[in-house]
Amino acid sequence: MTESQGHTESRPTLPLLFIMGATGNMGGELARQLLVAGANVRVGVRSPERVKESGAFTGAEIAHFDASDASTFGALDGVQRMFLLWPPGTDVKRDVLPVIAAARERGIEQIVFLSILGAERIRIVPHRRVEQALEASGMDWVFLRASYFMQNLSGVHRDDIRVRREIFLPAGQGRTSFVDVRDVAAVGAKALMEGHRDRAYNLTGSAALTYTEAADIFGVTLGRRVRYVSPSPIHFVRVVHQRGTPWALTLLMLAEYTVARLGLAGEVTTTVAELLGRPPISLRRFAEDFREVWL
Repeated sequence: MTESQGHTESRPTLPLLFIMGATGNMGGELARQLLVAGANVRVGVRSPERVKESGAFTGAEIAHFDASDASTFGALDGVQRMFLLWPPGTDVKRDVLPVIAAARERGIEQIVFLSILGAERIRIVPHRRVEQALEASGMDWVFLRASYFMQNLSGVHRDDIRVRREIFLPAGQGRTSFVDVRDVAAVGAKALMEGHRDRAYNLTGSAALTYTEAADIFGVTLGRRVRYVSPSPIHFVRVVHQRGTPWALTLLMLAEYTVARLGLAGEVTTTVAELLGRPPISLRRFAEDFREVWL
């Protein structure tokens, strides 16, 4: 039946996708990509009025949501699929497991969780505890097991490169398979929109580099020398904390770079290329795309 015959053809209703952490790197990029793709998006943020005033996420519903405050969990009402992350430095039992329980109670069908590469092997990391809770939840799950984000170099380590002209972290000469947040978000968007079920995606770039090689890439891109400095773990913790980084984040960074120093961060997979039909973004392209950040 057509509209000209007096009836309107029914159109499938798009699932409502809930994005946690939209004011951060990964959640924000994921929300933006979903909106560009025409998805039905609700973002959960602690300060919805501020986000609305900023004009971010045009086309999305902005809801008040705080993982540590169960009174805000009504933001999950009516949601079919959800993006979840572990807020760094928080307690899994207190700040993540109640969110999973609330999602299950509200009938959410699928949760896409931002994990880390190797979580299934490094069982002491909080990400694995969240994975196990999702596996036992009865909901469909997808784990985005991402390698080290390139965006850490334009975020937490920005001033090391911009002001001190160095990459300062205790990774020794271990190799790291840097991955761009934009690629991880693209995989997450695909999983949410297509409703992937019970899959763990190991997401890396196409090469594993030492931080000496990474510093050389930034030096060429920025047109000035950038050196790699690998301090002892104790010296790293002392310096980074003195610069204002909270203890929880400082210790998380130390653990991350220790994994690299031990040669455990260099795994390279083809998953990004297989899922997106194109090569992963390289560290050189990332440095070029965000060159102004370090200038």
